[in-house]
Amino acid sequence: MPKLAPTHIRPWTLLPLAAAISLCSCGGGGGGTALTTSATPVAAHVSLTGTAADAPIANAVITITAGAPLGDSGASTIGSVTANATGGYTVQAALPTGSVPIFANAVDPTDAALVLTSYLGQSDVLATSGAFTTTNLPDLDISPVTTAALAVYAQTGTGGYAALTPTTYAQTLQSYGSDILAIAAGIKAVGDKLCSPTAAITSTTNLATAIATQANLTGAGTTTLSAAATILGGNCATVLAALPQSIAADPNFGPELQLGDVIDAGIQSVAAGTYQLQGVIAETGRSSTGAAVAATPPAVVTDTSVNVDATGTVTSSDGHVSGAIVGNALTLQITSPTGSTYTFRGKIGSIPAALVTGGQAYAAQGGGSNGATGAMATLAVVLAPAGTNPAWNGITPPNTQSRSDGVNCPAGNFAVRFDAYGPSIGGASVGSCIAPSATGWTMTTPASTSMVYDIEHAIANNIVGLQGNAPSFSAPSWGEVGTPSAPFVLEATGATFTLNGATTNGNAYYVMGSQSVVFAGTQGNALLGMHGNALTQLSESMHNQDTASTQQGDH
Repeated sequence: MPKLAPTHIRPWTLLPLAAAISLCSCGGGGGGTALTTSATPVAAHVSLTGTAADAPIANAVITITAGAPLGDSGASTIGSVTANATGGYTVQAALPTGSVPIFANAVDPTDAALVLTSYLGQSDVLATSGAFTTTNLPDLDISPVTTAALAVYAQTGTGGYAALTPTTYAQTLQSYGSDILAIAAGIKAVGDKLCSPTAAITSTTNLATAIATQANLTGAGTTTLSAAATILGGNCATVLAALPQSIAADPNFGPELQLGDVIDAGIQSVAAGTYQLQGVIAETGRSSTGAAVAATPPAVVTDTSVNVDATGTVTSSDGHVSGAIVGNALTLQITSPTGSTYTFRGKIGSIPAALVTGGQAYAAQGGGSNGATGAMATLAVVLAPAGTNPAWNGITPPNTQSRSDGVNCPAGNFAVRFDAYGPSIGGASVGSCIAPSATGWTMTTPASTSMVYDIEHAIANNIVGLQGNAPSFSAPSWGEVGTPSAPFVLEATGATFTLNGATTNGNAYYVMGSQSVVFAGTQGNALLGMHGNALTQLSESMHNQDTASTQQGDH
């Protein structure tokens, strides 16, 4: 399988990613940078205006490239500018003729080799899309997540960057979301100086490439988080185990793990109408500053009457749900059954028609926080028209494995790998077999697997491919939540997670279309990142119309 040339090696010192670069004017919940184009789609000149922020990056160098990210083979610079003291910038760019992938790159002037990069979409679609406003995305984020996603694409995609499209980018996110989280954790661990690696880190892009390569993403090999810990060395293993859950719950980073962006003017990912909302909120036990806060147990949230109008405005008759859908960017305010109010950002997409009877349903996953305590939290949610029901066995498990990372299951089962991130089970990777029924799952341990690991044990004992001391996740019976009625949410009571001989008891939850299971254990809430398979695939536009001609990726 062809690999892309690695980025050039440069000496550098990492900028703390508490000031991670996000080129975002976040109107409409994750979008709204202004873009104007000439009338012709051929060699169009565009003007991009935004901000280098989370914390402002004074005098950041903003570069727009065509063909490949900055520093990679095939990249050509089509626009560059220095941001002002508050990170603000306007950059002029000349888009090339044809359908060429376009990238945004940011370099910190005090650490000249620090490069974070992101995929913006194809030149021809960008040139004809009109003004980028709060009803016409993308949001142009550049972050550890987007940098990690491109490293994973480089390792797994065929045809090099020339073959990168919004569809292949979205497929990368959905198939390798757990790996992208782990690589982003490696970048953030070093960038925020959360650990002291023994390795000489030359650049974040080189680090991302090295982790993706050592993890052997195209086949069974070491886990990606274990690869990150091995490459970094030092005391980074324990830090890495906790970071992915926090990244997934971040309202800026979390949405970048899901799908791409629809940017055609007037296109909405969700049809106007009235829906029932069902989902799960899980707090991480950390605030946005990293401080420990008390984490409440996961909350199953429901609302029987949520309206989405033609402009994407979201309201509910009881006032417990409000927000906006812009393209496929979703912002929500949700009041939980206990009275806590959460604000979330995420990406929403269409659930495959085979999994729903009675109409088109939509699913979203993202990050946010408790408005009262500041506790970061993840949200997985389904919007389904009244009268629709889940068909958990609507997709037939494959007869042969497809990227199951060596997890071997009998016929009639999906082979699934979970990467566990959280305070009590962070760092472990387990294999499971899922047999779907009309109303839930039966889950068993696979007969054999070449890929179950415990990262902390592996690093402590210098084991790259760990077969012994395997962790396990047991949640045999999954049924639809009945109280409150939430048939698009599965719950497994009496679930257990065993790590290094110690067993944590709890309950587990899965929301249709999401890429992770929430495990509510006795020591807090944790995420089990689900490696991409037929159960997790969403389409970002209405009625599962997922074509490069109508869609655009943003990162």
